[in-house]
Parts: sequence; C-alpha cells; structure tokens
Amino acid sequence: MRRGMSLIEMLVVMAVVAVVIAAGAPALSSVFDLQQRGAAKTLAEAYKLLQTEAMLRNVTFRIVYNLDRGTWAVEVGDPSALIFSDPDAREAWDKEQRQKLKAFTKKDIEQGKADDILNSDGKFGGLQTSGFPTGGTLPSTCKFAYVYTPQYGGPVTPSEKPPKDQEDEPVVYSHIFPDGTMEFTVVRIVDIDDPADGYTVEVEPFSGEVKLDTEETEIGADLAWIPSEAPTSR
Repeated sequence: MRRGMSLIEMLVVMAVVAVVIAAGAPALSSVFDLQQRGAAKTLAEAYKLLQTEAMLRNVTFRIVYNLDRGTWAVEVGDPSALIFSDPDAREAWDKEQRQKLKAFTKKDIEQGKADDILNSDGKFGGLQTSGFPTGGTLPSTCKFAYVYTPQYGGPVTPSEKPPKDQEDEPVVYSHIFPDGTMEFTVVRIVDIDDPADGYTVEVEPFSGEVKLDTEETEIGADLAWIPSEAPTSR
C-alpha cells in the first residue's frame, strides 16, 4: 500500500522547488531585459532608416504610437506636411477640422468626399514596403511608459482604464522630415510590472541623433536646449 509523504519529505520537496525557482529567476529577468532592450533598439534603428529614406524619397514619415495597445506604425505623407508647435495650436486645428466635417453626412465620409479634410495633416497613409520597418508591437512583458514631443506639451501616457471608444485611445505622432531633421521625441519603454526598469529612446531634432539609454529623460528643465517649436510647424 502506497503511503503519503511525511512532513520532512514535503519540506525537502518545497526546499528543492524554492532553489529551482531562485536559480531560474535571474535568467528569467535577463530574458525580460533583453526583450525591453530589443524593442527599444528596433525603434531606434527604425528612426535612422526612416531619416535616410525620407531624404532619398523626399517624403515625410511619421511614427504613430498607440500607447494603450503598445504598438507603433509607420505612415508616409507629403514632403510639405507640417506639424504643430504646441497643444493650443493642435487643439485649434482639431476644432476647425471638426467644424468642417459637420457639413458632411456619414455617407459622404464613407464615400471619401471628406478625404481632403480628413487628410489635411499631410495625407498620411500606411507604408507598404517589403524589407522596411512598417511598425511593431511591444513584447507582452513591456509597455510604453510615455511618449513625448513638443506638440503635446508634456508626456502622453497610457490610459488608466481602457476607453470605450477606439478614438479615445492615446495616440502620439512623431515626424521625420525630408531635409533630414526629425521631431524631438522621447519614448520610454518599461517592464510591465516594474515602471522603474526600462529603456529610453531619445530623438534629437537637428542632428538626427538617436540615443538609447536605461536612464529616464527628465521632461522639463533638462530639455531647456530644445527649441519650443519643431523643425517645421503649422
């Protein structure tokens, strides 16, 4: 007849399990760190490739960040595409566009009759190019802590609670221009369980240098050297 485990045997088993978990924890942590770094490095490399392509093709690229979904996507637009220098300018323009759209019915919009208004920010569209970075999704172990560009006035963070409407999801645009300049952008990618652990991608506007660091960039006094307006503004 098979007997049950004694208390001593159970304690031995628990001790062995604890040792195995403790031994595996550093390796697991290392894997998560590699995933964070890999996601940040991929993004940094995409900026450099887009900078070169923007000059060669004479187009403006923008990276569209959806902070709630942990995604980024590349769109291409006219070389004359402009951006906003501050939140007030963006809000005024959005209000103007909403007012114009009121003249169209839902059917008109579906038929494309309002496309000139909907695409008046530079007629950006999805990028369909093989072998070229078109976007990505962060690993499940990572998330965007925030994305910052001057046109939003401050770091844009994910929603505390998922919004009901997709239109309310926090989205940030970061632009790369055909003259080789880029919109100053700071992207912070962190461990989903430890916001203090992560990587920062910082894009300098005029030099086009893209920095990758574990330290978090302080949005404020430390960025006093950054111009109040982007290289090209509305």
